Amino acid sequence: MNRLRGIALFFTLVLSAYGYRLYDWQIQKFDQFQSRSQSNTLRSEPIRAWRGEIRTRDGVLLATNRLSVDLIYKWKSSKDNRPVVSWEKIRYLAGIKDPVLPELPVGSELTLARNIPQQNLPALYEYVVFQPNLELRERIERVYPQGKLASNLLGYVGETTADDVNSGKYQLGDIIGKTGLEASMEDQLRGVNGLKLTEVDFKGRRINERIEQEGEAGKNLTLTIDSTLQRAAEKALEEGMQDIKRQYSARKDIKEAHGAVVAIDPRNGQVLALASRPTFDPNWFATSPAPPERAAALLSDDSPTINRAVYPYTPGSVFKPSTTNAVLEAFGRNPVYNCPSSIFYGGRAWKNWDRRNSGPMDGRKAIAHSCNPWYFQSSIQGDPVPFSNVLGKRTRELGFGEPTGIELIGEKTGLIPSQDTYKKLGIEWYPGFTLNMSIGQGDVLVTPLQLAKVMATLINEGRKQPVTVIKAVGGKEQPPKPTTQVPGKPWVWNTIKEGMVMTAQSGTSKHMLGPDRFPIRTGGKTGTAQTNARINGKTQYFEHSWYEGYGPIQNPNLVVVAFFEFGGEGSGVALPAVKKVMAAHWKIKLDERLQVVESEDLPGD
Repeated sequence: MNRLRGIALFFTLVLSAYGYRLYDWQIQKFDQFQSRSQSNTLRSEPIRAWRGEIRTRDGVLLATNRLSVDLIYKWKSSKDNRPVVSWEKIRYLAGIKDPVLPELPVGSELTLARNIPQQNLPALYEYVVFQPNLELRERIERVYPQGKLASNLLGYVGETTADDVNSGKYQLGDIIGKTGLEASMEDQLRGVNGLKLTEVDFKGRRINERIEQEGEAGKNLTLTIDSTLQRAAEKALEEGMQDIKRQYSARKDIKEAHGAVVAIDPRNGQVLALASRPTFDPNWFATSPAPPERAAALLSDDSPTINRAVYPYTPGSVFKPSTTNAVLEAFGRNPVYNCPSSIFYGGRAWKNWDRRNSGPMDGRKAIAHSCNPWYFQSSIQGDPVPFSNVLGKRTRELGFGEPTGIELIGEKTGLIPSQDTYKKLGIEWYPGFTLNMSIGQGDVLVTPLQLAKVMATLINEGRKQPVTVIKAVGGKEQPPKPTTQVPGKPWVWNTIKEGMVMTAQSGTSKHMLGPDRFPIRTGGKTGTAQTNARINGKTQYFEHSWYEGYGPIQNPNLVVVAFFEFGGEGSGVALPAVKKVMAAHWKIKLDERLQVVESEDLPGD
């Protein structure tokens, strides 16, 4: 009997202990175990949206994506942090050199490893998924297969900042456009992240996955850029260095040419090429960890990230066709003035670039031979101070001093000064300011792209077409942008075009684009703008090199502008660059001396 009572008492105690333990687990610690169970078995992860690709009009891939995975270490709070299990194995798989995990401020996180090799990810997921302090975070990495090609137009991307995340549009690990088209077309290129729920067992092994929310990829862009012409423009910029050295042989500090080449179709305003130099590789900014070239590009005195095609510079004589248009419209006639080596006005000599007396010239010859005295005398005839307002108003109507319409953030609008604009600033305008302004000197500033747009307006007889570099978004062709008509007399438009055609036939560009030098009849204008720069603490004087050209003259389908900062004479540096781009567009073969050796399927004049 006592034996049976002992057995009964033993089982009673055991059952009581189990009952208490069950009560403790199921009742007293229910919330704790329920929370632990849910956090261990169900984990949410973002599905990174693919950023839209960017291609040229002829299908060359300029920007695409790849999926990268980073290992993130998170320090939530002191009580929630636990020792990382299998740390040595995780270190090996992720390629982490430091054996000690750092202690971080509460609520912060640290990226331990970036771009983990794909072959190591399955094993690494098994070790990480069950540990609250570690996260394998997927990240879309931008890739630029063509490297530096059109990089100043494309711009570059970077990781989101705290402000970006707080805006509600982005998550940690997303990328965002920082400059160029990557930034200005951000809303079209970026997608919407999805959400994935992953169920794991108590050992961290994945049991099931389900898509809670479908993501949405960004829209692909097709640019108006022609890859062949873009490469020709960039090559012409690079080769311009040799022409610059011939003019500035004493300058040892010149390492590469600084400038821009722009080509547009004047019929629709589409940008066919937009090149800037110095340049950079956008992969430097997309790759993680950052290569040393990224910091070098940002800190360089050469400023390779500046897009010089939309940056303002003193135009010099390439401004003269617009001045001529303003003079003829204001006077109602085509005045003829003598073109001496200099004229005297206001107690000083106003010089021409040519020391000879070139005889009488009208507006056409003034363009063709770049006669400074014609513009000086026109300004004096119009009464210099008030005539600055006439010049300012007309050149702004043509397209200077305003955005071109291109889909780029950071485009500069330049400066068109006048008595009226100076008066608003409390600055007195002197007569000599107008004389300088008339030849594109003084405070006048224009961008290479503006110059191309204005040339298109002149040859289209006042039809002002906004510039565009976007051909299609998400496979949908973009409609033409609306044009505006600049008022003007037909004979004035024709006179300006005649002057630019004479430039190539018998004027300052005949040695490169004359009838015996180039098979396509073109028009244009050379430009040599006086400027200065501080080098080694001293102010030195230089010249910007410009050329603007178009063709064929009867049915223009191409406008090209070349600009070289501190490049010297326009006819010696910028003009050869334009000839190379024109030859590439019309499939004309040139030899090393830029002589025509072969041409096929030439467009008719």
